[in-house]
Amino acid sequence: MIYPVEIGSPPSGRLTGRSQTFLAAACVLLTAIFAVPARGDAERGIHVGDSIPPRTLKALDREDIALPAAEGLTVLVFWATWSPRSEPALAMWQEYQEEYREHGVAVITANADHQHMEAEDFEKVNAFLAEKGISLPTYVDQDLEHFNEIGVIVLPTTLFLRPDGQLVYKMAGFPTSARMDIREDLERELGIAEVEEAEEVAAEAEPAYQPKSNANLYFNMGKQFHQKGQTDKARQRYLLALQKDPDYDEPLRGLEGIFFADGKTAEAEEELKAQLTESGLEQVIDRVGQGEPLVFEAKKKMDPMERMRLLMGNSSGGEGEMPEE
Repeated sequence: MIYPVEIGSPPSGRLTGRSQTFLAAACVLLTAIFAVPARGDAERGIHVGDSIPPRTLKALDREDIALPAAEGLTVLVFWATWSPRSEPALAMWQEYQEEYREHGVAVITANADHQHMEAEDFEKVNAFLAEKGISLPTYVDQDLEHFNEIGVIVLPTTLFLRPDGQLVYKMAGFPTSARMDIREDLERELGIAEVEEAEEVAAEAEPAYQPKSNANLYFNMGKQFHQKGQTDKARQRYLLALQKDPDYDEPLRGLEGIFFADGKTAEAEEELKAQLTESGLEQVIDRVGQGEPLVFEAKKKMDPMERMRLLMGNSSGGEGEMPEE
């Protein structure tokens, strides 16, 4: 039978002094690292897919705790005050309890400080929870009954239980990656991850807006001029695109990229609105500033001598390429 290691408890025997201290430290270290089940029983406890019988427990505050909860997902966390990784695990579940409460998650913690708990041990557990700000329902696992029934070998250990008592998840310990790993596993069990993935796929599958009356043609012409730094010609094409289809948003963003090139100032915004009014596009004005301006870095005009050098290089079999203007 495995029991939690009590840090600082010396082993029994006749060793004294430095030998006793060394042996105690070695026992603690080996137990923490290997967590070998007693009697070599590798099949000790229950495993994912097995079930535990429902039961009602008494919390530290004397309230009844149903394990597992009748609905939703029950998270059961075994921990101890002497376990250094128990504190961050409890703090995380305190946070996750609030975050996932609406998804039917109920977090219960089981203290496994010692096999036999005295009055002062209960006081220590209560003081620990109060100091760390943990308000999760907590019971003391007397005689480590559930600890051994479930097959806990390290603390903390986290379990997910369905309402029928089936164990669907078991994590021993709390490594540095646990916070991310447990969140992913929790959301997968709750079905949240699948819903988010489905929403992303659906959003990608939604067809883009289909412009009317050749508006897209004029928009693409405007974008080409815009990319070349010919903003006057780009502005004219963007306005034509909007006149063809006032509901088409991209040309408006292109105009914003031109008028707001030096910053979205009140003056620049008024100039754009005046241009839209002059072009008979008053119905578009309300959408100004509602999206991300379309911005292009103007391509640098090539020096004539550099252009000639590249042309000569190409004609003589050189590998130079003519950059776009």
